[in-house]
Amino acid sequence: LPQQQQQQQPQPEPELEPQRNGSLPPGWKEPQRNGSLPPGWKEVWDADTASWYYADLEAQTTAWEPPPAHKRGDWSRLTDAHDQVYWSSESLGLSFFERSGDEWRRLLDEDGRHYWSCPQRGLRFFEGG
Repeated sequence: LPQQQQQQQPQPEPELEPQRNGSLPPGWKEPQRNGSLPPGWKEVWDADTASWYYADLEAQTTAWEPPPAHKRGDWSRLTDAHDQVYWSSESLGLSFFERSGDEWRRLLDEDGRHYWSCPQRGLRFFEGG
């Protein structure tokens, strides 16, 4: 009698992205978070390499290593005698008016947090921390 061929059960497709419920499939690594990411950065999963990489969405660059952790500076939101709002950092000796339209821009990251960026100076900070 001919042997009966065993029918192979279709295998489920592997997950392309890690689960966001706190668990990762076996063999997958957690992102290499180095504290909180700086303004404008995000972690991205690369299924081809089963690794996280880091994207600076504002500068449109990527890196396999995480950027330095974001450190809250001493930026304060203040109002002058003419009721114009400005930001000031004593430690950097810098200040700028919100509505000046010069080198500073107010942006929104993918998590819905507002931040200020000055590409000419290489500075970014989150509003309120």
